[in-house]
Amino acid sequence: MDLIAEAGIERVRLAEIARRAGMSSGQVMYYFTSVEHILLETLAWREQAESERRRNALPEAAAGWPRLELFVDLYLPAGPADPIWILWMESWARAPHSADVGQFLDELMIPWREDLTGIVADGVRSGAFRRQGPAGDFPLRFCAVLDGLSVLYVHQMPDLPRERLKELAIISARVELETGRARPGRARSSGGPASG
Repeated sequence: MDLIAEAGIERVRLAEIARRAGMSSGQVMYYFTSVEHILLETLAWREQAESERRRNALPEAAAGWPRLELFVDLYLPAGPADPIWILWMESWARAPHSADVGQFLDELMIPWREDLTGIVADGVRSGAFRRQGPAGDFPLRFCAVLDGLSVLYVHQMPDLPRERLKELAIISARVELETGRARPGRARSSGGPASG
Protein backbone atom coordinates (compact mmCIF):
# COMPACT_ATOMS: atom_id res chain seq x y z
CA MET A 1 0.00 0.00 0.00
CA ASP A 2 2.80 2.43 0.86
CA LEU A 3 4.64 1.73 -2.39
CA ILE A 4 1.55 2.31 -4.52
CA ALA A 5 0.73 5.51 -2.65
CA GLU A 6 4.30 6.76 -2.97
CA ALA A 7 5.05 5.96 -6.60
CA GLY A 8 1.83 4.93 -8.36
CA ILE A 9 1.15 1.42 -9.59
CA GLU A 10 2.85 1.98 -12.97
CA ARG A 11 6.21 2.61 -11.28
CA VAL A 12 6.02 -0.11 -8.64
CA ARG A 13 8.37 -2.99 -9.32
CA LEU A 14 7.55 -6.48 -8.16
CA ALA A 15 11.08 -6.83 -6.78
CA GLU A 16 10.53 -3.82 -4.51
CA ILE A 17 7.19 -5.21 -3.28
CA ALA A 18 8.95 -8.47 -2.47
CA ARG A 19 11.83 -6.68 -0.74
CA ARG A 20 9.50 -4.67 1.50
CA ALA A 21 7.49 -7.80 2.30
CA GLY A 22 10.65 -9.75 3.17
CA MET A 23 9.96 -12.29 0.41
CA SER A 24 11.42 -13.30 -2.93
CA SER A 25 9.75 -12.22 -6.18
CA GLY A 26 8.90 -15.86 -6.82
CA GLN A 27 7.11 -16.13 -3.48
CA VAL A 28 5.05 -13.01 -4.25
CA MET A 29 4.11 -14.33 -7.71
CA TYR A 30 3.01 -17.61 -6.11
CA TYR A 31 0.16 -15.70 -4.43
CA PHE A 32 -0.49 -12.92 -6.97
CA THR A 33 -0.70 -13.10 -10.75
CA SER A 34 0.36 -9.49 -11.42
CA VAL A 35 1.07 -6.12 -9.84
CA GLU A 36 -2.54 -5.17 -10.69
CA HIS A 37 -3.72 -8.22 -8.73
CA ILE A 38 -1.67 -6.97 -5.76
CA LEU A 39 -3.28 -3.52 -6.13
CA LEU A 40 -6.81 -4.91 -6.06
CA GLU A 41 -6.19 -7.33 -3.21
CA THR A 42 -4.50 -4.58 -1.18
CA LEU A 43 -7.54 -2.37 -1.71
CA ALA A 44 -9.88 -5.21 -0.70
CA TRP A 45 -7.81 -5.86 2.44
CA ARG A 46 -7.97 -2.18 3.43
CA GLU A 47 -11.68 -1.96 2.69
CA GLN A 48 -12.38 -4.96 4.92
CA ALA A 49 -10.58 -3.19 7.78
CA GLU A 50 -12.42 0.07 7.01
CA SER A 51 -15.80 -1.70 7.07
CA GLU A 52 -15.04 -3.21 10.45
CA ARG A 53 -13.94 0.17 11.83
CA ARG A 54 -17.02 1.91 10.38
CA ARG A 55 -19.47 -0.68 11.67
CA ASN A 56 -18.00 -0.36 15.16
CA ALA A 57 -18.14 3.44 15.08
CA LEU A 58 -21.53 4.21 13.49
CA PRO A 59 -23.76 2.83 16.29
CA GLU A 60 -22.03 5.21 18.72
CA ALA A 61 -23.54 8.22 16.91
CA ALA A 62 -27.21 9.18 17.32
CA ALA A 63 -29.54 8.20 14.47
CA GLY A 64 -30.10 10.81 11.80
CA TRP A 65 -27.72 13.67 11.06
CA PRO A 66 -25.01 12.80 13.62
CA ARG A 67 -24.67 9.30 12.19
CA LEU A 68 -24.71 10.53 8.59
CA GLU A 69 -22.07 13.15 9.42
CA LEU A 70 -19.88 10.43 10.94
CA PHE A 71 -20.36 8.30 7.81
CA VAL A 72 -19.24 11.23 5.65
CA ASP A 73 -16.19 11.78 7.87
CA LEU A 74 -15.22 8.11 7.55
CA TYR A 75 -15.81 8.08 3.79
CA LEU A 76 -13.85 11.17 2.72
CA PRO A 77 -10.04 11.11 2.39
CA ALA A 78 -8.15 11.80 5.60
CA GLY A 79 -5.91 14.10 3.56
CA PRO A 80 -4.77 14.68 -0.03
CA ALA A 81 -2.25 11.82 0.24
CA ASP A 82 -4.68 9.31 1.83
CA PRO A 83 -3.26 5.93 0.69
CA ILE A 84 -6.66 4.22 0.55
CA TRP A 85 -7.98 6.87 -1.82
CA ILE A 86 -4.86 6.56 -3.97
CA LEU A 87 -5.51 2.81 -4.17
CA TRP A 88 -9.12 3.50 -5.20
CA MET A 89 -8.08 5.93 -7.94
CA GLU A 90 -5.41 3.58 -9.27
CA SER A 91 -8.03 0.82 -9.37
CA TRP A 92 -10.72 2.97 -11.02
CA ALA A 93 -8.25 3.77 -13.80
CA ARG A 94 -8.24 0.06 -14.70
CA ALA A 95 -12.01 -0.49 -14.63
CA PRO A 96 -12.83 0.90 -18.12
CA HIS A 97 -10.59 -1.78 -19.64
CA SER A 98 -11.78 -4.72 -17.53
CA ALA A 99 -15.33 -5.70 -16.65
CA ASP A 100 -13.91 -7.96 -13.93
CA VAL A 101 -12.13 -5.04 -12.26
CA GLY A 102 -15.30 -2.94 -12.48
CA GLN A 103 -17.35 -5.69 -10.84
CA PHE A 104 -14.68 -6.24 -8.20
CA LEU A 105 -14.74 -2.55 -7.28
CA ASP A 106 -18.54 -2.42 -7.22
CA GLU A 107 -18.57 -5.33 -4.78
CA LEU A 108 -16.16 -3.43 -2.54
CA MET A 109 -18.65 -0.55 -2.48
CA ILE A 110 -21.61 -2.70 -1.39
CA PRO A 111 -20.85 -2.48 2.37
CA TRP A 112 -20.65 1.34 2.15
CA ARG A 113 -24.02 1.54 0.38
CA GLU A 114 -25.57 -0.99 2.78
CA ASP A 115 -24.40 1.02 5.78
CA LEU A 116 -25.71 4.22 4.23
CA THR A 117 -29.06 2.54 3.50
CA GLY A 118 -29.29 1.59 7.19
CA ILE A 119 -28.41 5.13 8.30
CA VAL A 120 -31.16 6.57 6.11
CA ALA A 121 -33.73 3.99 7.26
CA ASP A 122 -32.92 4.69 10.93
CA GLY A 123 -33.07 8.42 10.26
CA VAL A 124 -36.49 8.10 8.61
CA ARG A 125 -37.77 6.02 11.55
CA SER A 126 -36.52 8.61 14.03
CA GLY A 127 -38.14 11.44 12.07
CA ALA A 128 -34.80 13.09 11.27
CA PHE A 129 -34.98 12.33 7.53
CA ARG A 130 -37.70 12.58 4.93
CA ARG A 131 -39.04 9.28 3.61
CA GLN A 132 -37.18 8.22 0.47
CA GLY A 133 -38.18 6.72 -2.88
CA PRO A 134 -36.57 3.46 -4.06
CA ALA A 135 -34.27 2.25 -1.29
CA GLY A 136 -31.06 2.10 -3.31
CA ASP A 137 -31.32 5.47 -5.04
CA PHE A 138 -30.04 7.84 -2.36
CA PRO A 139 -27.07 5.65 -1.30
CA LEU A 140 -25.97 5.30 -4.92
CA ARG A 141 -26.26 9.04 -5.60
CA PHE A 142 -24.71 10.16 -2.33
CA CYS A 143 -21.72 7.81 -2.60
CA ALA A 144 -21.18 9.24 -6.10
CA VAL A 145 -21.22 12.77 -4.62
CA LEU A 146 -18.69 11.71 -1.97
CA ASP A 147 -16.50 10.08 -4.61
CA GLY A 148 -16.56 13.24 -6.71
CA LEU A 149 -15.66 15.48 -3.78
CA SER A 150 -12.89 13.09 -2.77
CA VAL A 151 -11.32 13.01 -6.23
CA LEU A 152 -11.53 16.81 -6.43
CA TYR A 153 -9.76 17.06 -3.07
CA VAL A 154 -7.00 14.55 -3.81
CA HIS A 155 -6.32 15.52 -7.44
CA GLN A 156 -7.21 19.17 -7.88
CA MET A 157 -7.88 21.07 -4.65
CA PRO A 158 -5.68 19.66 -1.86
CA ASP A 159 -5.77 23.03 -0.09
CA LEU A 160 -9.55 22.84 0.35
CA PRO A 161 -10.16 22.49 4.11
CA ARG A 162 -11.46 19.02 4.91
CA GLU A 163 -14.22 20.55 7.05
CA ARG A 164 -15.44 22.43 3.97
CA LEU A 165 -15.46 19.16 2.04
CA LYS A 166 -17.66 17.59 4.74
CA GLU A 167 -19.92 20.63 4.75
CA LEU A 168 -20.43 20.42 0.97
CA ALA A 169 -21.35 16.75 1.30
CA ILE A 170 -23.92 17.42 4.03
CA ILE A 171 -25.44 20.30 2.05
CA SER A 172 -26.03 17.82 -0.77
CA ALA A 173 -27.65 15.34 1.62
CA ARG A 174 -29.93 18.00 3.09
CA VAL A 175 -31.48 18.63 -0.32
CA GLU A 176 -32.85 15.10 -0.32
CA LEU A 177 -33.20 14.18 3.34
CA GLU A 178 -34.35 17.22 5.31
CA THR A 179 -37.87 16.91 6.60
CA GLY A 180 -38.71 20.61 6.48
CA ARG A 181 -38.48 20.94 10.27
CA ALA A 182 -35.68 23.04 11.70
CA ARG A 183 -32.72 20.99 12.90
CA PRO A 184 -31.63 21.47 16.51
CA GLY A 185 -29.14 24.31 16.67
CA ARG A 186 -29.99 25.56 13.18
CA ALA A 187 -32.29 28.55 13.17
CA ARG A 188 -34.52 29.26 10.19
CA SER A 189 -34.93 32.80 9.00
CA SER A 190 -38.48 34.04 8.86
CA GLY A 191 -38.16 34.92 5.17
CA GLY A 192 -37.18 31.62 3.57
CA PRO A 193 -35.65 28.16 3.83
CA ALA A 194 -32.90 27.17 6.23
CA SER A 195 -29.47 28.47 5.39
CA GLY A 196 -27.05 26.02 3.80
